[in-house]
Amino acid sequence: MLQVDKVLEWSSTAILLVGVYLTAVNIYPMNVYISLIGNFGWLIVAIIWRKWSLLVVQLVISGLYLYGMLSTLNM
Repeated sequence: MLQVDKVLEWSSTAILLVGVYLTAVNIYPMNVYISLIGNFGWLIVAIIWRKWSLLVVQLVISGLYLYGMLSTLNM
C-alpha cells in the first residue's frame, strides 16, 4: 500500500537536495524556487504527522524564502 506521506516526505527531501545543489553552484533564483517547493512539501508532511516543531521550522523557512523573493521583485 502506497503511503502518501512517505512519498511526499522523500520527494520533498529530493527536491530540497536539488535546491541545496543549485545554491552550491550559485544558480539564483532557481535555487530559491526549488527549495520553496521542497519546504512546502515538508510543511504538508508536518501537518499530516502533527509534528508541530517541524511545522514551525517549515513555516519560518518558507516565510523567509517568500520574503526574500518578494523583496528582490520590488527592487
